[in-house]
Amino acid sequence: MLLSIDRVLQLLIEDKTLDKIAELADCTVDDVKHVLEESRHLLQKHEKDHARKKIILKKHRDDSAEGTEEVAREIFEGAELSAVPLGSVLTIYIDGASRGNPGPSGIGIVILDSDDRQVGKVSARIGFGTNNTAEYQALIRALRIAIYFETKRLKIRTDSELIVKQIDGSYSVKNEAIKKLYATAIGLMKQIPHCRIEHVTRSLNDKADYLAKKATDPYP
Repeated sequence: MLLSIDRVLQLLIEDKTLDKIAELADCTVDDVKHVLEESRHLLQKHEKDHARKKIILKKHRDDSAEGTEEVAREIFEGAELSAVPLGSVLTIYIDGASRGNPGPSGIGIVILDSDDRQVGKVSARIGFGTNNTAEYQALIRALRIAIYFETKRLKIRTDSELIVKQIDGSYSVKNEAIKKLYATAIGLMKQIPHCRIEHVTRSLNDKADYLAKKATDPYP
């Protein structure tokens, strides 16, 4: 019998012992262990390569484009990412916080894949501003991250009813500073094939809320 990785794994699935597999393949148990070790190395290499492809900072042909390495590093400031899937479906929870309103501001972002597994988070200090500007900055950062990973279908969730109502047109945007952020957000949303923003209760947005508030903590 040919001793291959596929065959060994199949026999293991059938609850065959290593001794039985060696007997069927007319080889030693050490040979079977060697094949299993080889398969383990292949899987580890695949996982590392796969994850590395997901989070690599891509270089674009147009050095003036937003996707340059410098801008990409800005997008991922304060981010911790695992294997964010390319060209997939993402759900992103966002929140913004301001210590003083206006005051030192931060954003919190939690990224989930199509199976609702957390694949990334962001906690970043963004300067001085209000709660509303911080909320919009969180939205913009989330959209840029989604565009970077070529997301095909995106669901943004926030506990800011104001942002949801302004984005869907129910509320007008009167504040001049917010108008610029609103226009940026709308432009980014148009770059994603399917994108919608939903309102959730604060209790369902607790992780993003924590990350946003954490980013406003005074530096040691």
